[in-house]
Amino acid sequence: DLIESFGEKCLQKYGTRVAYPGDEFYLKAERPLPPAGFYEDFSMLENGVGLLPLLMDEFYSALEEAGETGGRKREITIATGMAPREYIRGFLDDAIKKFPHISGRVTPIVNRFFGETITVSGLITGRDLMEQLRGRALGERLLIPANMLRTGERVFLDDVTVAQLEQALGVPVIPVPAESGFDLVDAILGLEVEAPAYALPPEDEYYRYNPGT
Repeated sequence: DLIESFGEKCLQKYGTRVAYPGDEFYLKAERPLPPAGFYEDFSMLENGVGLLPLLMDEFYSALEEAGETGGRKREITIATGMAPREYIRGFLDDAIKKFPHISGRVTPIVNRFFGETITVSGLITGRDLMEQLRGRALGERLLIPANMLRTGERVFLDDVTVAQLEQALGVPVIPVPAESGFDLVDAILGLEVEAPAYALPPEDEYYRYNPGT
């Protein structure tokens, strides 16, 4: 309430809210997320502020526009953090209602690497994914939000690679841009998702993550 009140005063005085509560504040308080327009130009999207409202807005726009995909039966799993699990589950349920040849599940991952109080998707590690998904029926592929990976790499925060996770689970792992509802719909429908641009990070950052190399 304090942040929203402050933001409203700034909006009236300066024409912009300046401050926005993070998505996790709303999720923990079990309060409805603001509409996407609340976040103006999404200036704090890299920090996850407004990410879920933007994802929701784009997802339902894309789902409404989506056409038939051939009707082949398709089963998928979406891995996510504990905090957004109900929203992601709702997205998948609504996609299945429109395209009944699709089936799947949303599997929330408990963060044992950083601690179970950490519930956002962006801090889930490869090892936690391996340990909690190994041996489960995952369908033909696993979708993960791309913000689980280090920027510019196909590597999780604990140095597990996407390739290692695929080998451990026996299914392709598809990183989906975390803020893109359009890409999420495509991934659920089995369409090709444009992978985020992967490139080596700056040299000092590379050696900070990879000492001794």
